[in-house]
Amino acid sequence: MNNQIDVSSYGIFILSIDQFSSFLKEEKKTRVKKVLQLLQKEQSLYQRSIQTGSWLPIPQIDSVLYEIKITNLGDSFNEEWEEKYNYTSFNLCVGIDNSIWIGSIGLLFDWNVNKFIDNSITYSTLDGLQLTSALKFPLEKGKYLVSIQGYERKEKQNFPASNSGFLFSFAKVEKFESVNDPRDDKYLFNGINK
Repeated sequence: MNNQIDVSSYGIFILSIDQFSSFLKEEKKTRVKKVLQLLQKEQSLYQRSIQTGSWLPIPQIDSVLYEIKITNLGDSFNEEWEEKYNYTSFNLCVGIDNSIWIGSIGLLFDWNVNKFIDNSITYSTLDGLQLTSALKFPLEKGKYLVSIQGYERKEKQNFPASNSGFLFSFAKVEKFESVNDPRDDKYLFNGINK
């Protein structure tokens, strides 16, 4: 499966629409449109959101095209790519929608659940190129520990090929034992863009 997303806001999110919407409802924040701003401003809310696995942000990455692969779907990177890191044990909860979205974090600047209807969110550039800002993937309801492997293409290619990518693995668990904050300085997600 060849999936690319165009990141225009220096970050990626992973979330289940059902779980994320439920979290906002529990926190009485369903009317908030600027969800990313809210999570950045209210630290305790942000901490609860990642502790409960309501979403997983991957911050501070370049705004470029990224190849997205999921081991649970049989995906892997071939010999043209080099693994740069493997970070593990991030919480993610999938709701009754049995799916996750992986996309540009900028979609949370103006949260609109109605954008997440089909299997992708796309837009056209001024020169007519169609780019994807979010992709939907099947994943059974439950709690997961997420591993994130960052990959860089060994020999750079020209746009619209992606030269950086993420391989995600989702291991089902009964409960979350701890919480890893992806904003912690020890996670250098942008190491694939050197």
